[in-house]
Amino acid sequence: MEVGQLLDVLSRGLDSRGAKDASHIELRADDTIQLAIDVRDDRVEVLSQRSDLGHSARVLCDGSWGFAVSHGIRDIGSTVADAATVARAVGDHDDDDRVKLADVRSQKRSIKSGLEMPLDEVSNSDKLRFLQGVCVSVRNSDPRISTVRASYRELTGKRYLVTDEGTVSEMEVSSIYLMCTASGADGSRVGSARDEVARASTGWELFEDTEPKERISERLVRKLRGQLDGVACKRGSFHCVLGPRVVGMLAHEALGHLSEADYFASGAFAGKEGKLIAPEDVSMVDSPKVKDGFGNIDLDDEGVAPVKVTLIEHGRLKDKMTNREWAARLGCRPTGSARAETYRVPPIIRMRNTYFEKGDQSLEELLEGVKSGYYCGDVRGGQAEANSSFQVAIQDCYEVKHGEIGKPVRNLAISGIALDSLRLIDGLGKDFGMESSYCGKSDQYMATSDGGPHMRFLKGGIIFGGEE
Repeated sequence: MEVGQLLDVLSRGLDSRGAKDASHIELRADDTIQLAIDVRDDRVEVLSQRSDLGHSARVLCDGSWGFAVSHGIRDIGSTVADAATVARAVGDHDDDDRVKLADVRSQKRSIKSGLEMPLDEVSNSDKLRFLQGVCVSVRNSDPRISTVRASYRELTGKRYLVTDEGTVSEMEVSSIYLMCTASGADGSRVGSARDEVARASTGWELFEDTEPKERISERLVRKLRGQLDGVACKRGSFHCVLGPRVVGMLAHEALGHLSEADYFASGAFAGKEGKLIAPEDVSMVDSPKVKDGFGNIDLDDEGVAPVKVTLIEHGRLKDKMTNREWAARLGCRPTGSARAETYRVPPIIRMRNTYFEKGDQSLEELLEGVKSGYYCGDVRGGQAEANSSFQVAIQDCYEVKHGEIGKPVRNLAISGIALDSLRLIDGLGKDFGMESSYCGKSDQYMATSDGGPHMRFLKGGIIFGGEE
């Protein structure tokens, strides 16, 4: 179906007789193709392609939301009516419990990707050869490496949004996610490492120019060798420097979720608005657009033009990420943070690109302040709780002695209470980096990026757990 035809069909669905009493109607549709390729060593384990065409309706009636989904683009009026029926079934509300929406300006958008090498113009055979090349390169680099996997996902197509307030948008989608893992052993010592590459609004030029297989292979091999050759980590708290990818994990897991309006009141930030929670040179933001951001968006899934949100400003807790409902509750602006994984689920408040702002010190200057401690360069994964406690597995770490990076360190995790750790930030780098992956919330997995500069912490800010 042509774009104009599909948008016309969605727009006609707004006039469903079954939703005459609705105070708001929102229609979303996806027409996408997902490609999945999994390679283990030089063998293909998965090569599949799935088309997805469908729509959903979210309807607000009598202060309650109703949501309905349908495959294909037929009988949209019935989907709207079904959503309205669900909303009415929720029952009556007191005035304080009724959903209200912040006012927004309607948007008319046609968002193009503008790619150098569109993904659908690169053959699956070429993509497969690239992945096999990464695996073979890693496997042949060290006889101790036993298994290499490459998992590639791409999403192409278009997404549509039409609302009864006049918003009409169609957006081209072209995203890439590649995770490569390697494992090996040296005697009784085993190790594993992973590397992620992800971009929104990108084409195959990503792997031709920015992330060739040689660069991906080198990173993965270096991290795995650090696990196989590294010394044991001491347990305790030490003066340390965290790299941008580790800093990003803290920004996202331990602090970012707490700044989502639907989590804020029940988390560690409650009651701390405007208070000093970090040194005055520390600021953190969530932005809808950064260079190479996997979380980049031009319009959120409620049709709100997204804005940059300052979460921490000069050490003080400031703004929250909101959707229209929470903006109305709190009496503030919607920040364009409502996002949905697909048309099958309603939008919820989600981070986009979350990061600490840069400082003014070089990495060498930050390291000079560490007489005995650690440098953590990359993460394997992490999690956090509502009290801002966090635990992060580190896969690329080094000893630091008298300001110099020394031996690699194996098998460790860092932990702490983020609100305590923030107060012990001792220096901010003038560089910047990000990590990109998928974030889970309410059973939805959304593309996000997070990062910041190198960051130094005083002893007490980060707890190290290792083999010793």
